[in-house]
Amino acid sequence: MKIKLHHLLLPMLATFLFFIGCSSEDAYRRERVEKAELHFGKISSRVLEKGKILSLPECIELAIKNNLDLQVSLIREKVASERVTAEMLGMLPDLTINEDYKVRSNVPGSSSKSLVGTSSGTYGFSQSEDRDVGVFKVELLFSALDFGLAYLNFIQAQDRALLEKEQTRRAEQNLRLEVVKTYFRVAAIQDAIEATEKLLERCKTIDTTFTELARNKDVSILRLCDEHKRFIRLQQRMMDFRRSYQTSCIELRTLMGFSPLGEIKVDSSALAKATEISLPDIDMLERISLTERPELYNLDIQSNITLNESRKAILMMFPNVQMVGDFNNSTNSFLMHASWWEIGVRAAYNALKLPQQIAKYRALNEEFNQMDMQTLTQTIGVMAQVRIAYSDVLEMRERYELDEKVYQIYQQHMEIAQENFNIGGALSQLEIDRLHLETVETLIQRTQSLSSYYVSYYRLMNAVGVDSMDPETIRKLKEKIYKAESADKDSAVKKIEQQEDKELEEGMEKQEEQDKKDFSQPLGLAPLP
Repeated sequence: MKIKLHHLLLPMLATFLFFIGCSSEDAYRRERVEKAELHFGKISSRVLEKGKILSLPECIELAIKNNLDLQVSLIREKVASERVTAEMLGMLPDLTINEDYKVRSNVPGSSSKSLVGTSSGTYGFSQSEDRDVGVFKVELLFSALDFGLAYLNFIQAQDRALLEKEQTRRAEQNLRLEVVKTYFRVAAIQDAIEATEKLLERCKTIDTTFTELARNKDVSILRLCDEHKRFIRLQQRMMDFRRSYQTSCIELRTLMGFSPLGEIKVDSSALAKATEISLPDIDMLERISLTERPELYNLDIQSNITLNESRKAILMMFPNVQMVGDFNNSTNSFLMHASWWEIGVRAAYNALKLPQQIAKYRALNEEFNQMDMQTLTQTIGVMAQVRIAYSDVLEMRERYELDEKVYQIYQQHMEIAQENFNIGGALSQLEIDRLHLETVETLIQRTQSLSSYYVSYYRLMNAVGVDSMDPETIRKLKEKIYKAESADKDSAVKKIEQQEDKELEEGMEKQEEQDKKDFSQPLGLAPLP
C-alpha cells in the first residue's frame, strides 16, 4: 500500500499546533513576569528632560504623541481599516482547488443485473477503477446571495472604520481636556508650594509656642485654644494643597505617557493675571456642536450599519443562485476521458428560514428607530452641555474676580501687619505666622480660580467638539453650516457677514456696559489654543 507523504503532513501539523497552544498556570505566570520586566523597562526609559519647564502646547503635543490609551485607539483604527480590505476581498467568487488520493486493499470490481428483458442472470464481475486513484479538481463558484452579503459587509466595514476614526478624534479631544485640567492644577500650586513648605515647617514648632504662651499666661486660654484650632485647620489645608500638587504631577506625567515618578515643572506665567476671553455667540456654538461632535457622527454611522444589517436580512429571504464552473482530472486509467470541464447553475431556497429572517428584519427596523430616538436624545444632551459649559465660563470669571479681591485684601492686611510688627507693634509673631498662612491660602485659591476659568474655556471647546475657537476657525465652521443649508455660496457668505455684524454690535454694547478692568495677555496662552 502506497501513501503519499503530503497527505500525512497536514494532520501532523494540526496536531503539533494543538499541543503547543496549551499553556499551564505556571507558564502564564512566567510570561507575566517577563512582560512586567519588559514593560517596566519601556516605561522607565521614557524620561523628561531634567529641569525643563513645559508650556501647555508642549504638554498637549507630548500627550497626543505618547499617550498609551490614544495609541490603542489609533491601532484600533488601523485594524478597522484592514478589515475594510478583508471585506472587500470577500466579494470575490470562491475558487476551490481539491486533490483527492485514495488506495484500496483490493481490486474495485462489481457486477450488474439486467433490469429489462427475460434474462434473470447477472453479468460477470468487472473492474472500472484502479486500486490507486488520484483526482484533481478546480471549482469556481459564484453565489449571487453571497456576493450581495459580502458587498453589504464591505459597506459596514467602511462605516466601522469611520466609527473608529470618530472615536479616536473624541479620545484626542478628551485627552486635551484632561491635560489642560491637570496642567493648570499643577501650575496653580507650583509657585506657592515652596512658600507652603516653609510655612508647614514653621508650623511644626507651633505647639511649643502655644505651650509657652499658656505657661506664661500672656494670652487667655480661650483665645489660645481658638488660635491653635485655626492653625491646625490651616495646616491641614496646606497639607491638602501639597498632596494635590504631588498627585497632579503624577497624573500629568501619566497622561503624557511618561513614568509617574518625579515632579514636573510647567510654565505658570499664564496665571499671573487673567485675560479676557472673547466667546462666540452661544446659539452659533450650539449649531456648530451639532455638526462637529463625534458622538453624533457615531450615532449616524451606527444607524447606517443597522440599516445595512436589515438589508442583509431582506437579502436572506431570496433563494441562493450559484453559478459553477469546474475542471476535473483523474488518474483512473479506465476512464475514456481523464480530464473534463463542467458548468452549471444551482438554486437553493430554505423556506423554513423565511419566518426567522422576517422577525430579524422587524427587530432591526425597531433598532433603527431606537437609534433615531437615541440620536435625538444625544442632540439635546449636547446642546445642554454647551449651554452649561458656556455658563460655567462666565461663572468662573466672576469667581476669579471675587477671589482676586479677597487675595488683595489679605495681601494688604499682611503688609500692614508686617510693618506694625517690624516697628514693635502689638501684634505677635504668632499672629504674623497665621496671617502668612491665610494669605498664602487665599493666593492659592485665587490662582486655582483663575486656572478653573481657563479650564472652563477648554471644557466649552470640548463640549462644542472643536480644537480651537479662534475667529478664523469659527468663520470656517459657519461657512460649512451655511453652505449645507444654502446651495448658493454667495448667500452663505452674506449670512456669515450679517451674523458677524450682529455679533460685533452686541460686543460693543457689552463693552460699554462693562467696567474698565486691567487684563493682560497670559504668556503661556497666546492666544488660548
